[in-house]
Amino acid sequence: MTSAAPVFRLELPGFSYGDTPVLGPLTLEAARGETLALTGPSGVGKSTLLRILAGIFRPNGGRCDVQGRLAFVFQEPTLLRWRTARQNIEIVAKVSPGRASQALADVGLAAFSDRFPDQLSLGQQRRLSLARAFATDPDLMLLDEPFVSLDPETAEEMISLFADLRSRRDMATVLVTHVAAEAQRLATRIVTLEGSPARTIEHVAPGPGSPTRAG
Repeated sequence: MTSAAPVFRLELPGFSYGDTPVLGPLTLEAARGETLALTGPSGVGKSTLLRILAGIFRPNGGRCDVQGRLAFVFQEPTLLRWRTARQNIEIVAKVSPGRASQALADVGLAAFSDRFPDQLSLGQQRRLSLARAFATDPDLMLLDEPFVSLDPETAEEMISLFADLRSRRDMATVLVTHVAAEAQRLATRIVTLEGSPARTIEHVAPGPGSPTRAG
């Protein structure tokens, strides 16, 4: 693990859906400045693990300690369809209109602040989701395959945008991805979840991506 104090630490005895075990015993943590890429085959429990970290799923036993604010970027943009892009940030992130406008500008959506989500492309909706998450100034950001289903050019733009925004903040990040190149590019540490139920966290050599810590 890390020598710095972790932003989160999860000690999980296991997790099941009804009578079906999904996750076995595991321990996971990350410190500020770390981006942990969580990889593994489809259906192994990566998204489930992310939701346990977020407190959406609550296992019986174990503990999950998160220090500070948490933001979650879901695979499908969870936007308020009846609110404008700026209002999506103001209401959910609980920030001022000026802060919301700056967050939109940070992701290249300044000209779209008064548009509704259904008037935006998928790539623009993903940018809006990122803007909303970063607007909360989180200590821990969780992302569930945020670049999936995008064309290669848009995905590359999104990855570069995320890397830039992340580099300005001193936070911990957990990124679920099934794309090895994404993990290698963005992660300071890559962890593989495998088994059925998934009982093993395999620590792989860190990827080259290392965010610059905020001053």
